Amino acid sequence: MQKINSNEIVTQKFILELNSALAMENAGVERLQTRINEVSIPEAKQRLEHHLKESEQHQQRLQKLITDLGGNVTTEKLGLPLPTYPQSIQQVMDSSMTMQEWELKKSEYDMIVENAEVGCYLALLQKAQIAGGVLMNAIEPLSLNLKDEQSMVDWIKTNSPGMLAQLWPQI
Repeated sequence: MQKINSNEIVTQKFILELNSALAMENAGVERLQTRINEVSIPEAKQRLEHHLKESEQHQQRLQKLITDLGGNVTTEKLGLPLPTYPQSIQQVMDSSMTMQEWELKKSEYDMIVENAEVGCYLALLQKAQIAGGVLMNAIEPLSLNLKDEQSMVDWIKTNSPGMLAQLWPQI
């Protein structure tokens, strides 16, 4: 019977977490593709298109990390952390909200998803730093992904008032 050392166990668990992040990015890419087609504000569309390219790079970085650590890359998609409403509230929203209101609501969802990605990358970075060894190779690519996600969060925060100002008169 082959004995597995604790470093191998930590690496295997880290690969699972990297695959979870990849599943999140896989779902995020799909969501961004949809969002790009939904958004009416040109600057927002352009920023979402830019973030889609970043997210595709995130996928590539994660895939490389996983394979470099000896893992198998997932193609699965994680359920994104989007709010669910009580049925009575959802029915009213579905039957009464305008396109502009939905665009603002989906911008709120964008913030939720991007903040979740920031949290995921922060946790992965901390684990890689504490574990050390071969996982130290994950710090740079994870830091790049974190930087992009934080930049998107900051963009949404900065531009939400302008989006609201543009869409509100149409509601």
